Amino acid sequence: METRGGRFAGQVDVALERAGVRQLHGAQACVVVFDTAEWSNGRQQAALMLDAWERARAARFRFEADRTRYVLAHAFWRRVLRMCLGTGSVLPRVLPDALGRPLLPDHPGHVTSLSRSGPFAAVAVARWTAVGVDIERFPPRHAIDDVLAVVSTPGEREALAGLVGEPRQRAALGLWTAKEAVLKACGTGLQVDPARVDTSCHPIPDPCGRSLAWRLLRLELPGGVMGAVATPGEAGALSVCWLGAGGGSTACADWTL
Repeated sequence: METRGGRFAGQVDVALERAGVRQLHGAQACVVVFDTAEWSNGRQQAALMLDAWERARAARFRFEADRTRYVLAHAFWRRVLRMCLGTGSVLPRVLPDALGRPLLPDHPGHVTSLSRSGPFAAVAVARWTAVGVDIERFPPRHAIDDVLAVVSTPGEREALAGLVGEPRQRAALGLWTAKEAVLKACGTGLQVDPARVDTSCHPIPDPCGRSLAWRLLRLELPGGVMGAVATPGEAGALSVCWLGAGGGSTACADWTL
């Protein structure tokens, strides 16, 4: 029986249950967004839930704050997976492939991904479909316009034209998170040129040339967090929630796609 995580694991599970996170059925996807700073008291117990490759990665962080955020995000990831995959007391294994993409070797038909930005993290899990999530803090830490000058499409540049100041920065950051979400859902990440993702199209054509189309859900969340979730056109339902610390407020929403 899985016993790692102690009180921290129990508190996370209660919060997930209150948020309505359940085992996935059919072509469903679930995204949970949270602030690791709200769970920092459980850092030592959270570390017990990590596998060897994660502990090795955590040990390489130079700053303790970065290490703590990584540990909490990955421990939370395990608890969300346990709920969505219906594994009971057993924590699912997550293994990175040669490109660093997370795999669920014991659960064919399921995919997962993790996005982190500062103290914030987003976990995505899907069954019989694909899902990609990306989050970023606003205002952006780097000059996003310099990046978009290289990777934006003519349609995207037209959509940004005329915007100035904060509205432009928000639109630009939203455009970037949308591109990353689609590429994560495709399973390629930045191995594929982001310029091949045209977010001005609805739905978005597959950047790998397959007969797929991608739908986007834009995220505006507490703490100045922006993001996007990408799913293919055939996905059945998507659930997204912002999870507060144990006993805190939890906001949930569901969209049928």
